[in-house]
Amino acid sequence: METSALLPGVGPDATILLVHAHPDDETIVTGATMAASAAAGARVVLLTCTRGELGEVIPPELAHLEVKAGNLADGAGLAAVREHELAAALAALGVHEHLWLGQGPTAPADGPVVFRDSGMQWGPDGRAMAADKVLPGSLSRAPLAETAELLAAAIRELRPSIVITYAADGGYGHPDHVGTHQLTVAALRLAASAGPAGVGPEGTAAVVTGWKVPAIYAIVSDRPERPLEAGVPRLAVAGDVAAKTAAMAAHRTQITVAGDRYALSDNVWKDISGVEEFVAVDPAGIYGQAQPDRRDAT
Repeated sequence: METSALLPGVGPDATILLVHAHPDDETIVTGATMAASAAAGARVVLLTCTRGELGEVIPPELAHLEVKAGNLADGAGLAAVREHELAAALAALGVHEHLWLGQGPTAPADGPVVFRDSGMQWGPDGRAMAADKVLPGSLSRAPLAETAELLAAAIRELRPSIVITYAADGGYGHPDHVGTHQLTVAALRLAASAGPAGVGPEGTAAVVTGWKVPAIYAIVSDRPERPLEAGVPRLAVAGDVAAKTAAMAAHRTQITVAGDRYALSDNVWKDISGVEEFVAVDPAGIYGQAQPDRRDAT
């Protein structure tokens, strides 16, 4: 496996759209790549699906924000904090464009909508699985046809040359990660066709043309319980580890950073790596031509 400074096609003329489930996901698995791409002059756009209302909280002084038994928090306070953390992280990465699913160019015709964190629990195999109770308004309860059309609208508008999101199992099984993969694949297919007619100058009808994304990448999980199948080629990007480290520190409710190491709420310490891995997804498998299934594709 060869390591490069950038993904193929990344440069001043590239527009890269990354689709992630919660704040901090973008930094942990793609932060170094995002920072290196932005520094190379690419237009880097992040779309985040939820605000991570049900995330665990590390700092003791902010423990009251965590939604758990015996706590009156409803997630709104944590969502607000994580919005600020995400903004600081993106500034550290040099990324200046961010969208929330359901708002801005991805808002439904009848007005903006917020998709909540679906929550999760750990399964007996050590991987994430759906929580026993998933609240209304959660991303995993939203109809795929609806969420995919919202993202498709952004793809038609941005016309990205590269889209990056999770593999089919979401990396470690979190229902929002799995759902984000599913809605991204569905949105790519929808975006290839013309969108609903909008309103142009002086009230004239405006047809939104379709857009086929030339390059699509799935993120390779860094979790050892999910090894890649033999023969699946990987692309390793040695990105900006200093920017990634600063961005991880900005997500202080979710990540503890000490020097060049970090820990999540499980308090398992790991080295911060500037090398992030991806698998190229064959666009023909997205846009309708039958292709052999691959673990890290669709």
